[in-house]
Amino acid sequence: MADWSHLPSELLQLISQKLDTVLCLLRFRSVCSTWRSSSIPNHKHKNSSPLNIPQFPEPNFDPFNIRNIIKSKYITSRLITHTIFLIKPPQHQPSLNPWLIRIGPDFKGKTQLWHPFSSGQNLSSDFNNVLDFNKLSFRVLGCMSYFYLHHLIGGYQSSFIHCVAAVCRGEQPPVVVTCGEFTHCDINQGMMMFRCGDDSWTTIPNMSNSHGGNVCVFKGRPCVVDKTGRTFMIGPDLTTHLIAEPVFGGKSKFLVESSEFELLLVDRYENYRVPVWIDVFRLDEKEKRWVKLANLGDKVLFLGNGYSFSASASELGFANGNCVIYSKSYGFHDLNIRKCKMSVFHLDQGQASPLSDYPEYFKLFWPPPEWIAKLCS
Repeated sequence: MADWSHLPSELLQLISQKLDTVLCLLRFRSVCSTWRSSSIPNHKHKNSSPLNIPQFPEPNFDPFNIRNIIKSKYITSRLITHTIFLIKPPQHQPSLNPWLIRIGPDFKGKTQLWHPFSSGQNLSSDFNNVLDFNKLSFRVLGCMSYFYLHHLIGGYQSSFIHCVAAVCRGEQPPVVVTCGEFTHCDINQGMMMFRCGDDSWTTIPNMSNSHGGNVCVFKGRPCVVDKTGRTFMIGPDLTTHLIAEPVFGGKSKFLVESSEFELLLVDRYENYRVPVWIDVFRLDEKEKRWVKLANLGDKVLFLGNGYSFSASASELGFANGNCVIYSKSYGFHDLNIRKCKMSVFHLDQGQASPLSDYPEYFKLFWPPPEWIAKLCS
């Protein structure tokens, strides 16, 4: 049998560069001293990156709206990425509950545990154990990227968070795409993009106002959808390529990379007077249109604050899939888990219900399963 510790260092370096998360790289480096010395510890795994981010365009001056009297002077501007993990039970104990958790740095760069749907909910202080990923089986379900902006407003410092999609492939410079909406003020610059090394942001053409739009990465490239459903893929040279015509419909659109070769569109109707309704579409790349789906099968879709991911019901420990789990609490400072209003929409039932009505769903999030605490104690 071949001795894996004797692999050429050049090959080990190439393998380590293909690992997309910090935890995967750490597990790779923990195999043996040869693998650790031959890998590149920090090649592109910087979850909190001080990229040379261009200034956001200044909003139009409105003397009657104090929230728009903002000068583009940032004390810090940092791109932060969190990873969503599904921590799975041991294979010999499949009846145990998995745990869905988000891991990434805070604005100071310290790695923390986060609730997947409550953007500001730091769970590290509530979880007294150290997660040892050498003892745990897990799967990466997705990533959440955002800007941390330390802003100066009339001599008063304030913090803003900004959702983005970022991608880096091969030798091409990373491309960053954003919906252009600040969380704490009425600023909307439309969908914008820039390529690392550029001096300014570029407005994405042919897109309607970004309220209700969304961004994601599909086939290694950023994709953007506006509130009408019109969808574009962004090329490495910032060219835009239409991949789907509009579908109109609901107020909010979400792109979900269901698999490497399947892109879904979740169209959510929002009205406080009637129950929320959700339609799901699959991209027909050849015809450049969205095809409505009647059933998701075993699949479960998750909609967070500007990001999305999917998983199978079987690996989540659910009896059935064919549903969308989402949060109606979008603020980055929703610090109380109990105030994070999570709901589930079953496509076969055609109605939305509080997630708390489904204990088997709710226990996926918090508190963590006892078996994890025991294993990591």
